[in-house]
This record gives sequence, structure tokens and C-alpha cells, in this order.
Amino acid sequence: MSFLESYRLELELLGPIHVGTGEAFPAYSYLVDEAQKEVLILDAGRLLELLSPEQQENYLQAVAQGPKRAQQSLQSLWNSRLVDPTPAILRRLSATQAFINTVKNATDAAGLEFRPLPRSPLGAYLPGSSIKGALRTAWLFKRVVRQGQDIEYKGRWQWGQKVQGDEWPLIQPPRSISTNLAQGFEALVLDYATERGTNLHRDPFRQVRVGDSEPSENLLLNRIGVFHPKGQMDQTVILAEMFRVGTKLQATLRLHTGLARQSHKDTVSHPISAQALAEACREYYQEVAAREEEFAKKNGLNTALQTYKKLEQRLQADPQAFPLRIGFGSGRMSIRLALLLDGEEGQEPKTRKTAGSASPKDGFPLGWAIARLEPH
Repeated sequence: MSFLESYRLELELLGPIHVGTGEAFPAYSYLVDEAQKEVLILDAGRLLELLSPEQQENYLQAVAQGPKRAQQSLQSLWNSRLVDPTPAILRRLSATQAFINTVKNATDAAGLEFRPLPRSPLGAYLPGSSIKGALRTAWLFKRVVRQGQDIEYKGRWQWGQKVQGDEWPLIQPPRSISTNLAQGFEALVLDYATERGTNLHRDPFRQVRVGDSEPSENLLLNRIGVFHPKGQMDQTVILAEMFRVGTKLQATLRLHTGLARQSHKDTVSHPISAQALAEACREYYQEVAAREEEFAKKNGLNTALQTYKKLEQRLQADPQAFPLRIGFGSGRMSIRLALLLDGEEGQEPKTRKTAGSASPKDGFPLGWAIARLEPH
């Protein structure tokens, strides 16, 4: 009998996805080619070697004066055709008009750096850790709802009162939650808490291994905005590299079922099957999407409404499919179990991040994907 099950996790993106790396490309390291709707990623050191001493001095002075002046200097060199930057180009990326206009119309205060995706020599990829995090959140939700008890913090996390009927349990958190407190919460829900702390050997997600996705070049540089019903965040802008809507990605998911066998010395607290994992995601992320759709209807976010409608249609057409929400901009509703939080923490967020439009109201919601698990 095999104690290792292997699955192909297929993802089709219904919204653009960005996962950060902690890095950023500054304004002096890329050049916008508006005619081709491309951005040329430059080796700044190699570019300096191509410039005459006078051009070097002018360029470095512009960089010292800030991002906007650095971009203007690069554009001047590009438009004059006095320098061929081709030897300094590392790669080319498509860019939305919203990205191009943001750079073109930037103020002196604009940062203009953009955030790249994780990348190997073969191309950009979606980290397995990001996918696994989305799966884990859905499983936590499933466990709390199935337990049917409130969770409260009184010096330590503990199960509280039973809920009545079809009501959901409530999580009553302390005023601030540190990393250690968050880990203690997960240990209680996933049943690897002990009197002395946590026994990580019993964490059921030790069974679940998710690899990075296969690389993809179906990318573009985009503008992320923040929608607020009163327009208070319209000037907040983030520039980022993203996987396009419609991108199809694949990753390998393995279940080490042997770790859930009673005879194993490192037995985890409970088994996780592929079917149960898919059902947990379907239950949780459909509920998140329903709340997001209500917000979109209330505030006239028509592009977002089209995304949620497409998500619903795809799920109805394919009983084996399930939704996931991955990466930056997924929001507190998705990643912090806000559906179950009591008090102010559980109130619906007042803002939403969207991508692809100068007006955040008209952008795509971030992070949504349709997923399937197919046995290898």
C-alpha cells in the first residue's frame, strides 16, 4: 500500500495574481516603451557603460533628484535615439495602460518602484507556500465550523460555548495578535496544542506538500488601486508584476498519508484527504466570494461583479472545481477568518484592492482562481 498520493493542482486565474518577494525595481531600472505597451527592464550598470561622460552625469543627477526625474531622463535618452539601450535590456514585460499612465503622469512625490513576482531562470512562478497557505486557511475555517464552539482567548486559546442550530462559532481574539498567538490559535483548531505549547509534529499540514507552480511568462505590469466608498484611497497606488487573468498554472500537491497512521512515530493529529481539502476550499471561498459580491453590488464595482459571476458559473458547470484566493490583495476576509471574528475585528473591511484601472472602482479583484485536483 502506498502512503504517498500525488495530484496535479490545476489553476486558472479569474483575477490577476501578485505574490511579493520583498524586492522592488526602482524607477531608474526600467524604461516605458509606450508605443509597444512594454516596459524594458534594464541593467543600470550596463546602461551607464553605454552613456557618454556627459550623459552619465545628467542621468545620475536625475536619479538623485527622485523617481520622476529618473524616468524623464531615461525617456529622453530613449526618444532621442542617441543611445541604443538594447545591450542593457534584461527582459521585456507587457504593461497595462493604467501602469503606463501612472508612470507618465507621476508627481514628484511618486515612488514609481514596482514589485516583481518570484522568478527562477525559467520564468515567474507561483510559490507553493502561497497555495498551501490558502488551503490551510480554508481547512481552519472548516475545523472551527465543524467543531461548533466559540473560541476565546483567556491567557491562552480555548474552546468556548456550543453554538445553537446553524449559527457559526465566533472567535473572540485579544486586542492585538502576535505571531505566537496566531500560531497558538492554529494549534488549538488543528489539534496539535499541548499543555506546554505546541507539538509541531502533530500539525496535520505536515501531510500536505505543495510545490511551486510551473513557470509562466503570461505576465504584465499593472497598477493596483484601493477602492473606498468615499474615494478616500483613490491616490494610493502600487505598481506590480502580475500573472494575467486567464493564465493557467500547474503545481504538484502530495499527501503523505502515512503520517496520519496510528503506528507512525510522528503521527499527525488527523488525516487530510484531497476530496476533503477541495470541499473545505469550496465551502470557505464561496462564502468569501458571496460577501465580496454583496460589497461590489452595493458600491457599483461592475468589473468585480463580472468576476464573481464567472466564478459562480464555473463552479456550477464543474462539480470537481473549487475556488482559491491567493496572494497580495486577497484581503482580511480571505486570510484572517474575518467571517468568524467577533466584535470590531469581524466587521467587513471598508476598502478593496483592485488592479488594471486608473479608477479603483473599475479594476479587477485580486487573487481569484478556479482549481482542480487531478491524480497523477
